[in-house]
Amino acid sequence: MMGDSAAAGRRWRLPSLDGWALWRHPRRALVLVADLAAPAGTVAAALLVPVSLTSAEAFAMLLAGLLASAELCRSAERGRGESLLGPGFGTPWLLAGAVVLPPLLAVALAVLSGLHRWARIRRLPAYRQVFDVAATAVAVLLAAGFLILTGSSSIVSAVVAALVFGVVDAGLPAAVDGRPSAGSYAVLFDGAMLGLGVALAWAVADSPWVLLPLTAGLVVLYRGEFGRAGRDQTSVDPGTGVLTAVAWWDAARETPAPAFAVLVLDLDDFAGLNARHGRRVGDAVLRAIADTLRAEVRSADLVGRSGGGEFAVLLPGTGSFDALAIAERLRLRVASTAVALKAAYGSPQFAWATVSVGVAARPDHGDPVAAVFAAAGAAVREAKETGRNRTVRAS
Repeated sequence: MMGDSAAAGRRWRLPSLDGWALWRHPRRALVLVADLAAPAGTVAAALLVPVSLTSAEAFAMLLAGLLASAELCRSAERGRGESLLGPGFGTPWLLAGAVVLPPLLAVALAVLSGLHRWARIRRLPAYRQVFDVAATAVAVLLAAGFLILTGSSSIVSAVVAALVFGVVDAGLPAAVDGRPSAGSYAVLFDGAMLGLGVALAWAVADSPWVLLPLTAGLVVLYRGEFGRAGRDQTSVDPGTGVLTAVAWWDAARETPAPAFAVLVLDLDDFAGLNARHGRRVGDAVLRAIADTLRAEVRSADLVGRSGGGEFAVLLPGTGSFDALAIAERLRLRVASTAVALKAAYGSPQFAWATVSVGVAARPDHGDPVAAVFAAAGAAVREAKETGRNRTVRAS
């Protein structure tokens, strides 16, 4: 009997929380508060503010505009760099919803926007995806609540509501990630998104025919990355400052060299890093690695981001032996690079990362750069499979 009881106890034991990505987060309490506050606030607002047929029509217009324009800007949104507001391209539409819709429909718009981002833009750890939507929902509820309490529909009130939305939606993720304020470009970009949100709210309420040209302008602005669509700027990855994948390949194909080497460096456990510290800390680690690579190679070498946590380095005039030594030096240099986190109670905290490196060279591993890159890619996969944080030369 005692054995049966012990076996039953083992069968019904609750799963350990230590394996949950959320439970390993140092600011999980704030994440949970936002996750609970969003649905609680939505229920309270739904009971206080009814939904009318007119508001349903406005909701349909905003949802259609959001989804249609989001699809047009999907590639730009995937490559979005420094920014404070979580919804990105959806920010103007969600702010407009907070201004002109009942809170219940405004939150529904935020949830649908989050689902679209999950399905079509970028998939984050589940707890983070939920928190980002919850933070935006809280921002929507507070902005809408301000307008309801003041009873004002003036442009000044809409601007104040936009500021409330922006501060909350940027502040909650920053508090969770422990990230300091971003640069002036991010502030200007997000300010432009909020301003367009106020304009969209006016269009929905008073002049629906203006929605089409406003949407077209918004798409052009976003795809141009706030006026930084010049040729030189678009060749640079905004999140890391190195070449984009397209620019790296264009430059690599045009580099005349009888011999060259390619290094492919892949950040180890990038998904786990984002789960532990948040996407913004993950972005900071990528920037630190990119800075390290640029500081360690020659001016003639090409450093690019080939996607996710992967970087590529082209070394003109370099054989496989020298490239292997350079790759090992880069690997050790990255492993010694730390990114400082904003810690509670003043105690220092750091995020560390390592990379696995694959090395290939012409003519040893092929002639065109694509063949050499493929060989280096196979080598980095071997490095991953044999323990990570190591350098492997293509066979």
